[in-house]
Amino acid sequence: MWFLALAGAILVAAVAVVLTTAFRGGGDGGAATGVDGPCARQTFPPMGRQHVEALRSGFQYNSFPPTSGPHFGVPAVYNIYDQPVPELRVVHNLEHGAIVVQYGSKVPPQMVQQIAGWYSKDPLGLIVAPLPAVTEIKAKPPAGYENKIFLTAWTHVATCTAFDEGAFDRFRDDFRGHGPEQFPVSALQPGGT
Repeated sequence: MWFLALAGAILVAAVAVVLTTAFRGGGDGGAATGVDGPCARQTFPPMGRQHVEALRSGFQYNSFPPTSGPHFGVPAVYNIYDQPVPELRVVHNLEHGAIVVQYGSKVPPQMVQQIAGWYSKDPLGLIVAPLPAVTEIKAKPPAGYENKIFLTAWTHVATCTAFDEGAFDRFRDDFRGHGPEQFPVSALQPGGT
């Protein structure tokens, strides 16, 4: 009888190890924190908060797109854009508690319209824009990044293969207003920095 109890305990411990390993594995140094619909979330160690005019030669962010680290001294204007916004600017917005949604060049226009509709329902502290050229991002892109949508907050990324309103809402609600420089969400108005 004790043998069966011991075997059961070993089985439970083995399952716990497998599940823990599955959810901690993330690429590029990030820890996978789960899957929400078509979105996989990762958390990355912070890379500092220093203001710079440009990144030093050879610098690489530890996440794609960047979620912390050196950034320009002036944040981007909260808005929806049809052109890329420099990463050096949006990282500053993340520091203030913003959520930045960026999408690859092969994301279908219909999906971009869905993202725009989602943005218009609650635009506080949000930036939506196409991804800059990968050479401008200074981070290692995941395979197929051109087909993906990325939601970023300070030290957090959700990589999505499709638009999912619930998953986008949950990411926004979990992280908006929680940057290391805490600004009230009501202060992160569209058209402002």
